[in-house]
Amino acid sequence: MSKETRDRGLRELMDARGVGALLLSTPANFAWYTGGADNRVDHGDPVGVASVLLTGDDAYILTNNIEAPRMREEQTPEIEVVEHPWHEESTELLRELTGDASTGTDFSSEFGQDLSAEISPLRYVLDDDSVERYRRLGQGTALALSEAAGSLSPDTDELEAAAELSAACLRRDMYVPVLLAASEERLVSFRHPVPHGGSLGRQAMLVACAERGGLFVSLTRMVYFEEPDPHTLRRQEACEEVLRRMREEATRAGGTLAQAFEDCRRFYAEAGFPEGWRDHHQGGMAGYASREVIATPGTHQEIRERQAFAWNPSLVGAKAEETFVLGEDGPEILTRL
Repeated sequence: MSKETRDRGLRELMDARGVGALLLSTPANFAWYTGGADNRVDHGDPVGVASVLLTGDDAYILTNNIEAPRMREEQTPEIEVVEHPWHEESTELLRELTGDASTGTDFSSEFGQDLSAEISPLRYVLDDDSVERYRRLGQGTALALSEAAGSLSPDTDELEAAAELSAACLRRDMYVPVLLAASEERLVSFRHPVPHGGSLGRQAMLVACAERGGLFVSLTRMVYFEEPDPHTLRRQEACEEVLRRMREEATRAGGTLAQAFEDCRRFYAEAGFPEGWRDHHQGGMAGYASREVIATPGTHQEIRERQAFAWNPSLVGAKAEETFVLGEDGPEILTRL
């Protein structure tokens, strides 16, 4: 999807909803429209410090005088940046640029109509540039987990393991909003073992949802310091088999996420764990969020080529997870070294 295609899709939405301008302020939509630019300072803020403003014919970056130099030089040099004093609201500048036209937004605000639910699907199918950036991100994430895993021992503390993984990601210019490092003990107790402390023991799990340029890769690695017991091995092999079948059989262009979810339930049963899907979500469509859409029995989102997916089957003490793009010739795994 080229910039022209993005513009066309957004302006068709503007026409359909009767708005003369559109403000994209969430980091996901900002990154999608600009081809990977970052409008964040505080990663906990749902909106960034700069916005894309589309009018009938033009596109601008709307920000304050603090952020304008960085936007011009580092983030969005190809789009005109317009600024307002940091101590003033952007309302007057917005009015100058839109001529009092009604405005749509991608978040709930006083600026105008919230069109976020209709904007998000426009970014689900990835363009060539996004796929190429995704490939590099996938390789970087796989290298980071491999590097971190190689630094661990049974005596490593969970928090130290998390620090190693975080550092390995940051060295590769990746932000990690979800980072899990689980010891043998906590791995069997919690599906989301946020690092808490304590020695890893005989096995560990590392999980990263890594982001760069707005795209997200999700990856899990199990680490064994000695041969796992037969029950643990059986559960891990079952997760890996479910993951393989989700990638190769369930993720079919023209199907839906609900159909893929039903396949997932069947795969668990055929692997010997018919109720295994109940204890954690199974993943879904990825892209400009770690999960753009999570698969459920009622998720009728269509599966299309050039969409990204991250499935994550899990059982007690076991998990398998990767990220791939569905291509014309089938799935392309992004996280395999």
